[in-house]
Amino acid sequence: MPQSSALTNAFMQGIQELLPPERRMTDLTRRLAHSTDASFYHKVPQLVVEVVDVAELQQLLRLAQQHKVALTFRAAGTSLSGQAISDSVLVVLSRDWQDIAILDKGERVRLQPGVIGAEANRKLAAYGRKIGPDPASINTCKIGGIAANNASGMCCGVRHNSYHTLQELTFVLADGTRVDTSDAASVAAFRASHAELLQALAELAQEVRDDADLSSKITHQYRLKNTMGYGLNALLDYQDPVAILTHLLIGSEGTLGFIADITYHTIALPKASATGLYLFADSHAACAVIADLKAIGVNAVEFMDGRSLASVSDLLAAHTSVLPDRNAVALLVDVGRDSSAQLHQALASIEECFAGVAGVRALCEFSDDPATVAALWQIRKGLFPAVGAVRASGTTVIIEDVAFPLSQLPAAVSALQELFIEHGYHEAIIFGHALDGNVHFVFTQAFATATETERYANFMAAVVALVTERFDGTLKAEHGTGRNMAPYLYAQWGGAGLAVMQKLKQLIDPVGILNPGVIINASPTAHIEDLKQLPAVDPIVDACIECGFCEPQCPSLHYTLSPRQRIALMRRAQHLNAADKRTVEQDFQHLGIDSCAATGLCASACPVGINTGTWVQQLRAEQARHPRLARWSAQHLKGSLQIARFGMSAARNVARLAPVLYQKFSPRGMPALPPVATGEVTLKARQAASKVVYLVTCPNRLFGYQKSAGDSLPDTVIRLCNKAGIEVILPDTASESCCGQPWQSKGYPEQARERKNSLLELLWQASEQGLWPVVLDASPCALQLSDAKDLKVLELSDFLYRQVAPALDIRPTEEPVMLHVTCSSRRIDGGATLRGLAQLCSEQVIEPDGIQCCGFAGDKGFTLPDLNKHALGPLASQIPSGCKTAISNSRTCEIGLAQHSGLDYQHIAFLLDAISQQKDSSKGVSS
Repeated sequence: MPQSSALTNAFMQGIQELLPPERRMTDLTRRLAHSTDASFYHKVPQLVVEVVDVAELQQLLRLAQQHKVALTFRAAGTSLSGQAISDSVLVVLSRDWQDIAILDKGERVRLQPGVIGAEANRKLAAYGRKIGPDPASINTCKIGGIAANNASGMCCGVRHNSYHTLQELTFVLADGTRVDTSDAASVAAFRASHAELLQALAELAQEVRDDADLSSKITHQYRLKNTMGYGLNALLDYQDPVAILTHLLIGSEGTLGFIADITYHTIALPKASATGLYLFADSHAACAVIADLKAIGVNAVEFMDGRSLASVSDLLAAHTSVLPDRNAVALLVDVGRDSSAQLHQALASIEECFAGVAGVRALCEFSDDPATVAALWQIRKGLFPAVGAVRASGTTVIIEDVAFPLSQLPAAVSALQELFIEHGYHEAIIFGHALDGNVHFVFTQAFATATETERYANFMAAVVALVTERFDGTLKAEHGTGRNMAPYLYAQWGGAGLAVMQKLKQLIDPVGILNPGVIINASPTAHIEDLKQLPAVDPIVDACIECGFCEPQCPSLHYTLSPRQRIALMRRAQHLNAADKRTVEQDFQHLGIDSCAATGLCASACPVGINTGTWVQQLRAEQARHPRLARWSAQHLKGSLQIARFGMSAARNVARLAPVLYQKFSPRGMPALPPVATGEVTLKARQAASKVVYLVTCPNRLFGYQKSAGDSLPDTVIRLCNKAGIEVILPDTASESCCGQPWQSKGYPEQARERKNSLLELLWQASEQGLWPVVLDASPCALQLSDAKDLKVLELSDFLYRQVAPALDIRPTEEPVMLHVTCSSRRIDGGATLRGLAQLCSEQVIEPDGIQCCGFAGDKGFTLPDLNKHALGPLASQIPSGCKTAISNSRTCEIGLAQHSGLDYQHIAFLLDAISQQKDSSKGVSS
């Protein structure tokens, strides 16, 4: 089996012939950035490669097998047990693996491994369906990881996981053989070429079936959620060795083959549902009702112990004034049915069930209000990050998941709590999926000393004994075996079960190149080797648990680094020698600082609320080299904009008259400069009882629109307000005002504060001391002022949606419209009002998949256009034929979007104006 060793020249020569330089990472900095996943382990790969399709992967596998080089596959790197790290070759998926095919009106779906689970569900929602697995990380984790770990989740249970909802699979074995089980010819060819392997699998399955004790153990374990080791249930459930192999690949954590696509049977979404949160005196009282709830047919029952509830007391406070004691247990119950009548009947059965339990009380009674339901689930989802947010610097957060027979759950929970106290984990919490007897426990751990590591090892040994010997449970319910449970396969399965798993690995991956050390590991101390250190970097980011939830939000993910990688890299660098540390810090200038959009969108997905953009802005401030220029530009904003307008006009003329010269001196890939905005307002606002203060922001004072847009944006806004009966107030000296965001982004916070405070004073006076709302026509500027006290600051599309559109007669276009929701709109309200306004304007609104932030980031679209290019890589391919209209709500973003789509992106105000007219009975709109 391959051991960690230097990659041979012959192998590297083959890699160079197979992959272009931009998809081979050999430098220390990027290898370090990829050395961690969401677990508490750390391995530095010798090489990181990015593959774009199955053919390329097949060639890579053949090359690796020929030279006995170990490969580890990574989709999103959210694995909690160390499955997605390597000290050999790490294979990451490019963004090309994102095909989704809806089949049979949504009853089946074929997904490539790069599809994020939540994306699949968004596509299926139109058909009233979803995929079965529903891990808590579904907004980040990808199908490849979901299937390879047999991830389940809160409503999934056992019967809706990947193993049980799998219909077809395309996989690639270690020798490069590709098999598509939906293609009879592919399967027939595989039966012929690998007859010996399939015969050995059939014989091994028969041996297992003939072993009554082992068969009984397998049957018992898979009544529970179980991802401990290989899926031995496949040897009992299937006779055909191809079906056995296909199901063994589910949950094999990339150690038996690569999953190239999977076809799922989907699950129907309930047409009516409700969620409630109920408090019980202790775990015995709570667990006493779980069997009855299961019989009623609820979707989910989430268990939360007293310590858990205390950790999210701020979230609980919105629903109840009750302060649960440490012995109390809450159950979050979710129930769904095909009709409201059936739902009410189920709720009545649940109430009857609870009536027989002394002391039960509702913290929040059953509700079908989407906002309330989301808030209740946020309490449950907030438990893991709640521990992470308060952990001591230098410690990591460990989450383990075990499962017990339901009848033993109360005693098992009590026993776990006793273990925490015995081993000094007083902050540990327990929560989980009670319907399946599956509980998670979360605690913090340092690995800086041998004593700390020994405490962890002793604790885990005690947990193993408790689960396997005392309660006959499973050590891994849904997070996969990984490295941290590999030494305990024998404890879980005994000698016979372990021998079968070792035989499976040897049969299917005989050279042992696929993810060695994961699941099958000969080291009895593998779980305390290669431990990750988490030294302090900066208070802004030290709470990072390296989960990777931020990554889908980040525009630089496929260009340089993600937020997680920026933080992880600076942590890992602290343990390097002086020369290597200097190299990493030099590389970090571009990879970590210059190429960060610093929009803060990462914070919206971070479970502990880290805004990596704020950290990067601080680093820029520490490096700031031009304070005098920053002060001058801030103090002479009107003059600065005049200089910029002159420069833009000159550059446009050069581009027109001397394009070769222009291209020579401009950054490669820089978008075409738009016309210069005139800065003049030609339309006169009508007087009305209802008023609004309108600030034309710097981007719209600088960048104009092509002639196709008609009037300027300010004139268009005034005309819309005139139609709606709202008087527009244009502040005096507005041309000399700015929200301060450009200085903030570039690392000049003092100038940013000065500009912001000056603008707030101007708006305070213009709004008659906060009497009238204030509207800004660029979403980043509105976000910058969103914390203003005593002023009602609105982003323009929000104002148009809530106050202007209701007063207009709108005739939506039937043509498709492309919509980009800016990162600032996402941060303000999740993009809700911009989407709502777009849906009023068009019957076909297309919001492209895979794009959260455009990466233009103020002026980075001009100075670092590759960031914008990589962020918008998926855009052009998603524009439907015949689409001519594209909208957003930030002028600079629109410039980059136009560059990479071929469409003339404009502010949504232009479209609303074109399709609306004043209502005959319009009497104005209340402010």
